[in-house]
Amino acid sequence: MSIQQMAGLGAAVRAERRRRGLSQAALAAQAGVSREWLSRLENGAPRLEADKVLTIMGVLGFAVLARDEQPTQADIAKAQKVAWTMALEAQPLTDEGFQRVLRKVVARRQGRSAA
Repeated sequence: MSIQQMAGLGAAVRAERRRRGLSQAALAAQAGVSREWLSRLENGAPRLEADKVLTIMGVLGFAVLARDEQPTQADIAKAQKVAWTMALEAQPLTDEGFQRVLRKVVARRQGRSAA
């Protein structure tokens, strides 16, 4: 599961807590946070202490995965192929357009949609 915003994280925490049959008070006690703080997390509060968020995630067995946003040589080659194809079809690609194609190639490799 890929979570992009705090609301998504909060929903995932709530779902996992319920799946495990834990009350907010029980999970909060295990993580050393208040029930009120956990409620704010589950409701997608945008500004919460990162260490507490990570503690909750650890208690629930969630993993944090950092993604490398840098294009690989293979990404660049794919984007160049698209650029050449477009040029052959009389649709020249600007530098900005090439960067957009490259971001899409990287996003596709990482299994997500490009921004």
